[in-house]
Amino acid sequence: MEKRKTLLSLFILGMLFIYGGTAYAEATRAEAVGYAQFVSGEVKIVDPAGRGYLMQKGDPIHEGDTIDATKDASAQIKMQDGGLIAIRPNTTLKIDSFKFNGKEDGSENSFISLFKGGFRALTGLIGRVNKKNYRITTPAATIGIRGTDHEIFFAPADLPGVPAGAYNKVNIGETSLTTNAGTIHIKPNQMGYAGGMNQLPLLQPVNTNIFTAAPPPAKATNATGGTAEVRSTDAVDKASTATGATAADLPLTETRVPIMMTDPVSGTSINATTQTQTDTSGQVIPIQKIQPPQ
Repeated sequence: MEKRKTLLSLFILGMLFIYGGTAYAEATRAEAVGYAQFVSGEVKIVDPAGRGYLMQKGDPIHEGDTIDATKDASAQIKMQDGGLIAIRPNTTLKIDSFKFNGKEDGSENSFISLFKGGFRALTGLIGRVNKKNYRITTPAATIGIRGTDHEIFFAPADLPGVPAGAYNKVNIGETSLTTNAGTIHIKPNQMGYAGGMNQLPLLQPVNTNIFTAAPPPAKATNATGGTAEVRSTDAVDKASTATGATAADLPLTETRVPIMMTDPVSGTSINATTQTQTDTSGQVIPIQKIQPPQ
């Protein structure tokens, strides 16, 4: 009888240990860093314990998750700081660290590793003040930001029209591209390229096999009947402010750059602006958005 009581006690303790460990593990993953706004095709999430499952619309994304999109798949993730990540087909990335408590106090960060493929990032609050708190790492270079809308692509090996290396194109704002050999700064509609961590990064013409180049600035008629370029959207003319107003008071207009991504391997293209996907046969498929759980 005494032996049976001992065995029963050990069994109960074992169950409590298992339950407690499971509860602890779930608690550490309870705080989502973002949610999947839409998913097209087969996109897999692998957690830090190695457990994998297919991403569905509305699924939470956690710190430490690896996201793997197949060659005909894509996804869009809304981050807790208001940022947006639009994942291209044939992409593998990992959320190394994401910390945000609702305000910028220096403790926030967003560190992502890109192993292949690419994504477009519209940054949120993280990195707006503390630039060092936002970083994207590839095997060929590291990307930093100054508050921006930018696109990243990493080719582990040569692709048609795409030499192996890391690419970064800026739509709005500015980024930096850093290797062991140096750093360059990339401005709107410019592209930086680094062939390897020990090679000097370079500014190059936008590679249209990867990215969509923005059209030249439109022309407008000025007061004398001539033509004038439309001013850059981030420029404010301090010399011509309205009476009683300062440059900081004036509203800034923003040119919407279409979020277009084309995978150079599969040929599938995603238009995150119109929420459509075009497959290799030319069929346009609408992608429905959903709101993350409240």
